[in-house]
Amino acid sequence: MNEVSWTILGLGVVTLVARGFFLFPERALRVPERLERALQVAPLAALVAVLVPEIALVQGELLGTWRDARLPAVAAATAWY
Repeated sequence: MNEVSWTILGLGVVTLVARGFFLFPERALRVPERLERALQVAPLAALVAVLVPEIALVQGELLGTWRDARLPAVAAATAWY
């Protein structure tokens, strides 16, 4: 087997162990309340982290004008939502 095959096999084993670790515990795992709350807002935080740079930046710099078409589009999408 070459290095690529060993790497793919190793990644598959690591993935199987990591996912199986939570599926077959001896007893119920206690998730701290603070972590549970953080996981509730994680999807929103990820969405904001992806969308805000797309809306507010042009080639790595902040928008230079309020006349950019993305701003009314965001306002309309927010209003529609």
